[in-house]
Amino acid sequence: MDGLAYKLLTAGEFEFAVISIVAVIMAAGFTLMLYRPAWTVSRSAYFATLCVCVAAGELSYLLQYLFLDALKQRQLGRLAFAYVLIWLTIGAVTGVISAARSWDAFGTMVWWPLAFVPFANLALIFYPSRQNRPVGRGRRLSHIVLVVCGLVLVGLTRAIPGPDEDYLANVSARMQTDTELRDNAMIYASDSKGLEATLKSMVKGVPLPDNELSRMLSIEVHGNVIVTTTEVKGSSFVLDEVWREQNTERLCLSKNQAMFMKLGATLKNVYQSSSGEKLSELTINTETCNAWRAKKEKEIIADVEATKLSQRLDNMGAITDASYKDKTVTYRYALYAAPPMDTWKMATKEAMCDQDNFKLMVQLGMTIRAEFELAVTGGGVPLDVIVMDATSCPADLP
Repeated sequence: MDGLAYKLLTAGEFEFAVISIVAVIMAAGFTLMLYRPAWTVSRSAYFATLCVCVAAGELSYLLQYLFLDALKQRQLGRLAFAYVLIWLTIGAVTGVISAARSWDAFGTMVWWPLAFVPFANLALIFYPSRQNRPVGRGRRLSHIVLVVCGLVLVGLTRAIPGPDEDYLANVSARMQTDTELRDNAMIYASDSKGLEATLKSMVKGVPLPDNELSRMLSIEVHGNVIVTTTEVKGSSFVLDEVWREQNTERLCLSKNQAMFMKLGATLKNVYQSSSGEKLSELTINTETCNAWRAKKEKEIIADVEATKLSQRLDNMGAITDASYKDKTVTYRYALYAAPPMDTWKMATKEAMCDQDNFKLMVQLGMTIRAEFELAVTGGGVPLDVIVMDATSCPADLP
């Protein structure tokens, strides 16, 4: 269902209009199969009700403003349902009142489909009633009021600005820069088109890097596996365990690779010599990255527990305690002098976010809590606490 919702909401303008019209007509027909009105409606009342339906259709296009929020929250299904519900309601109301107007004009309801035929629908609007309704100044005035109100309503809804080219360009730009939006869009696209087709569209046109050490020869997709083949130039490129560890870390922490893993894809990197001889192979997927993350977390916990206390850092202070619990690393610092709090806290946080070990902790989903106190005789005076996580201290690889 999510795939269908994404396909509907990303359809072209013409395709979207055709889908909405078909939905409205089908709703009208189905409603009249269940309910056949035995009452009639006058021309003015029919016209005013049609205007309400047209206005509702115009206002439904404003739901496009909710697309990015729905995509961000993975709620495209609800947004698509809102569209469909509006179309079904419009179709049901239009079908019933058209059948009633057909009774009034022609003595039968079989001409209700004329409401959806351009120009032919004028017959339902203008054809006089078969009933002899009393005619007076009040009734004429009521007919005029109904017609005018209908026209004003349609005019007002058409005057409301809908999504224009600038808005659509902004949507496209945000889809390129916001990784969460992009990842969610790819997940919906995968549900709609299939994983292999989605992966092929993602790698199509991707430039193949070429540098002094290596040259990527190809990117291919086989099922849920993206296979890259890279030629290693010369003998200076060493494919040892250090290289494997560094590349596993780089790819497992990459947001691009995270997107592929959300889709359930595997990245297979094949390295070969200039003569075509296979030298090495590196496979990255959810399983290998989870294993690497678990290993790194154990190493970090061991390092935290092995921290020597009290460890003097500089002339400013020392680390007096370090602990780990529930993916939170807590460091306690004792400062020898009270810093200028307004500028010190921000500068300290930026400096800590730039440290490689803290970057890695944040990328692994850990929270770092740095507690600062002023060292005084007989104890310490609390100063402030700095908390770093993926939100407050972003550190990610492309």
